[in-house]
Amino acid sequence: MNRILFITLLAATLSARSADQRALDVVVDVVQFRGEGASTRWEFQYSFADTALRYVIAPSGFQAEMLCRINVVSAIGDTLRDEWIASAASTVQKPLHQRFYAGVRSLQLAPGNYKVTFNARDIHDDTRVLTSTFSSTVQAFTFKPSMSDVMFVMPRAIGSDARFDRNGESAQPNPRHEIIGRDPSICFYTEIYNARRANLDTFALEFQVLDHVREEQLVTYLREIGTSDGLVVREEIPAGALRSGVYTLRTRMLSKDLVTVYDTKEERVFILNPELPPEGKLLLSEDEQFQASEWSVVTDERLEHELELSDVLASRAEMSIRASCTDTRSKQRYLFKFWRQRDPDLSTFANERLDDFRAMYKRAQSFYGNPTFRNGWKTDRGLTLLRYGIPTQVEQFIQTIDTKPYEIWFYQGIQGGVHFYFVDMNLQQNHRLVHSTMIGQIREPNWYNLYCKAFEPNPIPLESLRPSQR
Repeated sequence: MNRILFITLLAATLSARSADQRALDVVVDVVQFRGEGASTRWEFQYSFADTALRYVIAPSGFQAEMLCRINVVSAIGDTLRDEWIASAASTVQKPLHQRFYAGVRSLQLAPGNYKVTFNARDIHDDTRVLTSTFSSTVQAFTFKPSMSDVMFVMPRAIGSDARFDRNGESAQPNPRHEIIGRDPSICFYTEIYNARRANLDTFALEFQVLDHVREEQLVTYLREIGTSDGLVVREEIPAGALRSGVYTLRTRMLSKDLVTVYDTKEERVFILNPELPPEGKLLLSEDEQFQASEWSVVTDERLEHELELSDVLASRAEMSIRASCTDTRSKQRYLFKFWRQRDPDLSTFANERLDDFRAMYKRAQSFYGNPTFRNGWKTDRGLTLLRYGIPTQVEQFIQTIDTKPYEIWFYQGIQGGVHFYFVDMNLQQNHRLVHSTMIGQIREPNWYNLYCKAFEPNPIPLESLRPSQR
């Protein structure tokens, strides 16, 4: 499960912000442990840079504060709320970046699906805000041998903070999953459950580091004795031989003969080693490219949303293929091939067509979404924008006594030049496509008299009554 949630000003941020607001540099991670009774200890871990907030004079030096709130809503509507203030200190008012601050908030939740909304605001600068909503599936911990989530922590070498000690171990959280330095170590904390209950006198833990195409780079084993139903593991795996890049830490709980697998956890980790830069682009098979792509980890609501967006550009043959994709993996592979076929330059890491499409999606959501039509990309103007991009020219006409609002879009580079005509027929800021000169689109040359006329009975109004251009 790709658990880490990067909350930034990028597309992952699901809440719209006004133009004069700046997103806070906050990264959060959700980590789950066995809780009390049948509940799960759901931990919301966060990290922010020492330069993210505005500092004001304090009794000793300067201080910055961030007001944080989380709302956790269950499938049946039950809501849990938490609110706190995260602070940072500095000897100067505008510090240079030296560290990240971290924090943990814990809730006891029943297993199930939840919607989480996180809000953060700089107390001393109202323009620095962040709002994001994401889903979280809370797992159930049974009486079988199992592990908690893997929690990345800071190295012991940088010192310890007693606030984050767990069961006698230093475990300052590292929600960013970033391992930085010339001699990095992958540091993590996890808990092992029910070893004694399952009569596991001895068992093994396997720690495997996989690269972006899931080839093994490191592997190490740890022998454990099942003396308790709640064991603690705090490890630091040397990773100085690994180049900078994205890796996966796979942790498995195995029988002592390494045959039986009791539980497996996987987490992404990012290694930044200035002495070992990333290797050049490798020649990968199509399957390896799929495994390394974003589509291999897209699931649930995000997956369905991406499929719905792909329908805007899909051909009839592609729609037929999409209909036959019923499981998650086949849908992921469909999206991978769909966008790969539209990549204008396969020699680059970026897919320029997909980047342009997503830029048009954001534009449609911003310009054509309103309280009545929240999904601006689903409007006729939004769909046209997604298919053909920004028009060469747009003429906008406001409402008059005689006419309804309408727009004329012109694309110079399509079929020698084509026009699209949109009319807000119901006066709800939702302009409908009523005519186009493009082959294959709706065609109604009499669109003005049929759809634009509001109250004037004369089908050809006087020139003075025609709408003024905006």
